Amino acid sequence: MNDDPNDRRTQFDEFDAFLSRVEPKLRSALVATYGTVDGREALGDALSWAWEHFETVRRMDHPIGYLYRVGQTATRSTRIRPIPAPPEQLARGPDEQPMSPHVAAAVNQLPDQQRRVVMLVNAFGWSQRDVAQLLGVSPSSVKQALERGIDRLVAELTDHQTTANKDGNEHD
Repeated sequence: MNDDPNDRRTQFDEFDAFLSRVEPKLRSALVATYGTVDGREALGDALSWAWEHFETVRRMDHPIGYLYRVGQTATRSTRIRPIPAPPEQLARGPDEQPMSPHVAAAVNQLPDQQRRVVMLVNAFGWSQRDVAQLLGVSPSSVKQALERGIDRLVAELTDHQTTANKDGNEHD
């Protein structure tokens, strides 16, 4: 970093603009993958790396995908776990609407890739194309994971509702 205060101010402003564009999507991707606590920690690691290597990152065509992988590497010492927040505290996305405990439990049972795709597309509003780019897979792989994830969720929630109705707990 240059010692000239004007150059430093310019670099801070450019990084701030970069953060405004990148941080929301990167946060949702890492939270969808690792849960609220670990995802935000991975976000901090990825953004710290971005600041340290901003000259390189600013020239990238797809910095979100690259920084997603930086965040993954930072959390590699811990295994990918289901979303670790209590179901009633889980957020759907930017509007922070709570997710039903039954839906959250069903989402937690999905395989990792299906959970990531379902959360990014349905909870955070990402396009399938953006998810494919982030995860480094084809759009057809994302479509397939999304369809299978939704099918599993529907089956799980239908089973739950059927069981609740048999037990007389229709409002569960």
